Order: sequence, then C-alpha cells, then structure tokens
Amino acid sequence: MATIRGNDDSNRINGTNVADRLFGMSGDDTIYGFNGNDTIDGGEGNDRIYAGEGHNRVVAGEGNDFVSAGAGNDVINAGEGNDTVHAGNGTNNIQLGEGNDMAVSGTGNDYINAGEGNDTVLAGAGNDVILGGEGDDRMLGQAGNDRITAHEGNDTLDGGAGHDTMSGGEGSDVFVWNGGRDVITDFETDDDRINLSHYTRFDSWGDVRGAARQVGNDVIITHGGDRLVIEDTRLNQLGGDDFIW
Repeated sequence: MATIRGNDDSNRINGTNVADRLFGMSGDDTIYGFNGNDTIDGGEGNDRIYAGEGHNRVVAGEGNDFVSAGAGNDVINAGEGNDTVHAGNGTNNIQLGEGNDMAVSGTGNDYINAGEGNDTVLAGAGNDVILGGEGDDRMLGQAGNDRITAHEGNDTLDGGAGHDTMSGGEGSDVFVWNGGRDVITDFETDDDRINLSHYTRFDSWGDVRGAARQVGNDVIITHGGDRLVIEDTRLNQLGGDDFIW
C-alpha cells in the first residue's frame, strides 16, 4: 500500500495498481487512483479525481470538484462546492453535500443523496435510491425499479422505465410518468403536477379521466400493462391543470 501526500500547490498524484492512500491537501489537484481499492482525499481546492477500477472511498473535500470512478463499488463524498460525480457500474454510495451538484451513475443499485443545493441526479439502469435535499432538484432514475424521495424545494422526479416510487415532499413538484407501474405517494392537487408529455397514449384530461378509477384512498390510472397509482388522492379533485401534456 502506497501513501502519497501532496502539498499546498496544485499537485498531480499518481497511485499504483494496489490499494493506495492518496491525499491532495489544499491545491487544485489531479489525482489518479488506478486499479487498487483506494482511499482518496482531495482536500481543499478544485480537484479532479479519477478513482479508477477497484472499490474506492473518495472524499472530494471543499471546492468545485470532479470525481470519476470505475466499475467498483465506490463510496463517494463530494463535500462542499459545486461538484460533478461520474460513478461506474458498481453498487455505489454517493453523498453530494452542499452546492449545486451533478451525479451520474451506471448500472448498479446505487444510493445517491443529493444534499443541499439545486442538484441534478441521473441514475443508471439499476434499482436505485435517490434522496433530494433542500433546493430545486432534478432526479432521474432511468431504467430499474427506483425509489426517489425529494424534500424541500420545487423538484422534478422522473423514475424512467421500471416500477418506481416517487415522493415529492414540500414544494411544487413535477412527477414524470413514462409508463411502467409507478407510485406517487404524496401528490398535492393544485400544487404538484404530473408530466405525461413522454407518455404518448394520453394527450388530454379526457383520456386520463377515462382510464382512471378510485380504489380506496388512491387514484389508479391504467393503460395496457402500465399503471400509475396516486396515493391518498380523490379522483374528483383532479383535473386537466394537474397534468402536463
């Protein structure tokens, strides 16, 4: 195992193909982990971290950082700043922290916590868990059976393909339905909206109304094998203004 520490300058730090401990300190550093199971701490500064293959632990630290990881099961803490994280196809745990951040993940079953700020999360094809925080977030689950939970802010939640569960929290939220068998847990009429612009089978409130029924406390909209459950909602409270065409 190699331990390499930078200094207060802008360093280029190269790891090895075994498990390394790499520390960037306070400059604007470029760090390469290569193929081992590495521990990387960027420190302060606007860093570029290439974790490489292996199961890595990355702390980007303060600054506007860029983190790229490979196919391993990585734990990434972006820290403060406006950060960009590109994770690979492993099962990843990504904490974005403060700032207006962007996270892109691959085909694994990922856990992504957006934290504070106006964040964009593009999860891949796995069964992902995405948590928003304070701020106006855009969260896209893509393929897989995803669970997307926003908090404060005016958020956009898009489960993508698959059987997804979406919870908007406080704020005026937009839920995107692309088909599949999705659930919206906390829709607020006259506040939230459901975007059907990518679901070409409906293009008017009349189409939706004809496919919707009240089942207990929920509204269920079905078409063929697709189903959208809007929990704790009355059908007679819905109208065309609750949807985006």
